[in-house]
Amino acid sequence: MNRFTFAFAAGSLLLCGSQIFLNLGLHPEHQAPLPLLGQGILGLVLGTALVVSGLLGLVEGYQKAAARVRQLLQGRQLDPESSARTLGELQDQQRSFWKSYRKSTLGLLLFLIGLLGLGAALHRADFLLYLAALGFGIGALGLVSLGLVVQGTRALRRHWQVAEQTALAIQEQPLAPPPAPVKALPKWVVYSKEERLRHFRRHSTLSTPP
Repeated sequence: MNRFTFAFAAGSLLLCGSQIFLNLGLHPEHQAPLPLLGQGILGLVLGTALVVSGLLGLVEGYQKAAARVRQLLQGRQLDPESSARTLGELQDQQRSFWKSYRKSTLGLLLFLIGLLGLGAALHRADFLLYLAALGFGIGALGLVSLGLVVQGTRALRRHWQVAEQTALAIQEQPLAPPPAPVKALPKWVVYSKEERLRHFRRHSTLSTPP
């Protein structure tokens, strides 16, 4: 869990830093050389890979823990009311998990798209004005985005931990008794017309007195 959280955090920082660098380096009055711009683009690519890897790891880990809870509910001796309550809590937790997932991605996208739009809108403005607007945008968008990302990531980790703790608690319960064996029903034998006729003749011969 920690490595996926670290990958998401590191990727987010790399993405935001690369976007800020590109915003500064693409202004016509202080345009950065192509090698530096290439490094900024590379930072965007690597940051995106880290963010996707971290989010996918958190999702996969939670899904495995939730699937284990469902599997254990079928093999442990729990009363129907407790089992239904656990399944209901798991469904509510899944909805909250995906809500937190959207919150994390929304916070990151808000910062990146906001800076991109700000840079495009003030691309031809004076460089000092551009720096002032960019600094204000980084501060305002950064606070909002950081709050969304931190809240969402904490919630993702918490849901994963709760699912694992639930699985461990169910695992400590006794195993459910094996189902009672089902008695096999008698098989009806279907005879052909010739077999019925031969069966009738044999019984007729045996029943005829000498």
